[in-house]
Amino acid sequence: MNEIMTQQQIDLRARYFYLSCVVIFVVYFLSNTLFSQLAQPVLIDPGIDNTYWLFHWFGIPHAVTHSTLWSAVLDIFLFLLPVAASIVTRRRIYAILFTILILVYQITLSTYSTHHFHTLVGVLFLSIPFWFGPGQRFTFTWEAVRYYFFFMFSSAALWKICRGSAFDPHQMSNILMAQHAQYIYDYPDSIFTRLYSYLISHYQVSFALLIMMVLIQLSFLGGFFTKKYDRIYLYIFIAFTLLNYLVMHISSAPLLIFCLVLLNWEKIEKKALKTS
Repeated sequence: MNEIMTQQQIDLRARYFYLSCVVIFVVYFLSNTLFSQLAQPVLIDPGIDNTYWLFHWFGIPHAVTHSTLWSAVLDIFLFLLPVAASIVTRRRIYAILFTILILVYQITLSTYSTHHFHTLVGVLFLSIPFWFGPGQRFTFTWEAVRYYFFFMFSSAALWKICRGSAFDPHQMSNILMAQHAQYIYDYPDSIFTRLYSYLISHYQVSFALLIMMVLIQLSFLGGFFTKKYDRIYLYIFIAFTLLNYLVMHISSAPLLIFCLVLLNWEKIEKKALKTS
């Protein structure tokens, strides 16, 4: 049975979480991808997701990007809400509003970028436990996010195995060819181009990388049975994110907020008490 968290423990987690969110949105601001920076886009790709279609049926993505006032206000709230929630103890209303805002931003950015990003999933899910105060609900939802994190990784491995892609020697080289064709054409002298070209032409090496990736993801099944190795999973997760950027050139840095469910909070709380 997990120990019921106190208000002080929740406040400490809130500071780490919400200040990390501020850093994430500073990066999005520098990348020119906040509401007001999308420049009133017109092309959309809701895919086959009913939630996306529902949001577009209500006209929400259009409303928050085609109004200069609303887009600017929502950009301000992307920073103001997490700062406020990191300071106050009674943060429920701030937490709920922040979750709603993140959901709107996730759907808006994904549909107008014509690509369904998943990098804000950690921010979205980790914002939900802070709807609750001390007691079983916070503890349960915080633990639920931890289990979702392990499900996310282990299911990715099981999907590759069940589809048979983990057994195709040319699978990874074909993926790299499709992923980096434009980059190789645009930057023929880049160090990344040399790496991608080598992996594409040496399919045995790229296949070995695929197998290693599947085994790493599969190892996250252990997180369902024990927390003893959470520190190791933390390091593996960070290394995996860096490797994913190096090989696939996919930046999943915002997903690193999931590191919060793997930290040794008992140790962090003891240090916080010493400095307070």
